[in-house]
Amino acid sequence: MAQPAYVRVAEAIRLAIEAGEDPKYQPGEGLPSSSDVAREHGVSQETALKALRALARDGWITIVPRGRMFVRARPRERIVVRDRTVYRDEIGYFFDLNAKDWRAVGKPERTLAVPPDHIADLLGVPRGEDVIARNRAMGPPGSQQALQLTTSYISVALAAEIPALRAEDTGPGGIYDRIEDAFDQDIEWHEAISSRLPDHVEQERLDIPPTVPVMIVTREARVERDGSRLVAEVNETRMSAEQFAVSYTVRRDDSAIRHRGGGSP
Repeated sequence: MAQPAYVRVAEAIRLAIEAGEDPKYQPGEGLPSSSDVAREHGVSQETALKALRALARDGWITIVPRGRMFVRARPRERIVVRDRTVYRDEIGYFFDLNAKDWRAVGKPERTLAVPPDHIADLLGVPRGEDVIARNRAMGPPGSQQALQLTTSYISVALAAEIPALRAEDTGPGGIYDRIEDAFDQDIEWHEAISSRLPDHVEQERLDIPPTVPVMIVTREARVERDGSRLVAEVNETRMSAEQFAVSYTVRRDDSAIRHRGGGSP
């Protein structure tokens, strides 16, 4: 079955963008008009527009007001952001060797906010109730472009017990040191990884189109209180799934130990 004409045109332009050799299709450069595309590929202007909209939907180009179109810069390699290990340096705990030197892009924010329902459930607070939210955008040193967005959620009750958790300056080691000091125990972290399409804030701050998913790492900071588990903080980190990946070691359970020499164990 023959491909629709707009698909054929879109595929030809995508291949030209990937090849990176045609000066008309360089990242950041303005694209030919739909009339020019129609003439080059021998199709109607309506078909050319449909092809360009398909490329924009798939994240290859950006269409801005007044109909201007640009080739979107795409990451050429992925940055591995999680290896399932927590580290520590002179600043405090961190969770990614590849982003060890990353710093805040812009000023961090603190606010009272109603968290998503799944965050409220993890924190053990009623849905719809305000919590402390600490927001940061992070990127490489000197970068003005955030590569990940991070929000820490803390219950108002716990912040009343440990005032530093809602302070602008949380002190050496940050909120995790304050939690470990208050409970006199090591934090245990648990992470879950998911994805979804980005909201408007994530599209703007991460500079991604609406069709590129964000990868979400949801991390619980757990301690023990009165014989039961308390989730002292939930951290959600969002980043472009197009640029980032997860790396971890696959643990071999005792049931999967290789038995040498043949026969049953």
